[in-house]
Amino acid sequence: MNKDNIEGGLRKTAGQVEEFAGRATKNKQVTGEGIYDQAVGSAQSAYGQAKDTLASGASAVQKAAGNAMNEIASGDLDSLRADVTKLAQTVSQLVQNQANSTRNQITNAVGAAGDNLSQTAAMAQDRFMSMEAEMESQIKQNPLAAVGVAFGIGLLIGKMT
Repeated sequence: MNKDNIEGGLRKTAGQVEEFAGRATKNKQVTGEGIYDQAVGSAQSAYGQAKDTLASGASAVQKAAGNAMNEIASGDLDSLRADVTKLAQTVSQLVQNQANSTRNQITNAVGAAGDNLSQTAAMAQDRFMSMEAEMESQIKQNPLAAVGVAFGIGLLIGKMT
């Protein structure tokens, strides 16, 4: 594990806590920031995993190079060529697999963040619509009070200018 892997995991966890707190307090901004932090944390963690994989691949290359030097010393060049070719293929496959895994993790994290933001927007829209309907109902029940409130707001705005 490297620094990016650890920090990414911590940021993702902090984002989950932040999202929970935002939902508990019905604060859309805090909820959105939590979702964003989760996505960034997942991406950073995936980046850290990719770095770890590359480091292990580099270690394998170094080991193979040491073996190659020993084989050169023993004069077995054909075996060395075969080993180097096999090693190059293995490292290439390892890097490609890790890149695909990292891409999938980032895609999933961004997709989840988008879904959460869509849900939050839909909830906000529903809440606004219910508030609008409730306000309309109050105006229909008490039209004089609504006119009085409108008059008071107009008077305040007129005094401010």
